[in-house]
Amino acid sequence: MSKRTHRTIAGFVALAAALAPAVLFAQPASAFNGGKHGDPVHFFKYKLLATTLIKRSNLIVEPQPGIFRGAIDLKTGELVGDVALPSTTFTQTEAGVGTVTTTSETINTKLTHGHVNLKTFQVTATSTFNIHIISMYPAGTPPLPPPFPPVNLVGDSCMTTSPITVTMSGKANLAGTSTFTGVFTIPGFWNCQGMTDAINQQIPGPGNTFTATVSPS
Repeated sequence: MSKRTHRTIAGFVALAAALAPAVLFAQPASAFNGGKHGDPVHFFKYKLLATTLIKRSNLIVEPQPGIFRGAIDLKTGELVGDVALPSTTFTQTEAGVGTVTTTSETINTKLTHGHVNLKTFQVTATSTFNIHIISMYPAGTPPLPPPFPPVNLVGDSCMTTSPITVTMSGKANLAGTSTFTGVFTIPGFWNCQGMTDAINQQIPGPGNTFTATVSPS
């Protein structure tokens, strides 16, 4: 497989990885139960713009905006929330390679835990999740209704071999724009049929950075 093909695949998987840290606050606010022991709770809703640098491939990815909803216990500083992000499809064309399209999603594996310093509004929170590459197919063969299935190059079970853990931090501005950043490691992928080696040569590794800018929606 050519280096150009590897770069194309890397771009698609990088887009999935860009969305992954966005599930940092993916615990529904309804699970907050009004704070502990009747503590007052601050609820909020933000528009989220994310940028991820995939270090191994030196790729910068900026997915479409999402919505970040959450709640803060105003006595303890405990934070929970969720991000409304659909599965994401991305298409790219390179000379000599053609066009390939992928659809990906993130899947949480445990609850998100976070804390806000109620004096400084410094936020720290950790999330754990997997990246699932739902499909990857040549653009000339888009998904068709049965009995004509899409040409899915990665099969139905292409996913990270182990969960990704991301710890994000930044200072919250409850009335304006806030920025959160973190560094994370992407594990290998498996069950991606003939694309497994190509994906694992371009994406997994440490030192990936994530920046999320949120503002009231």
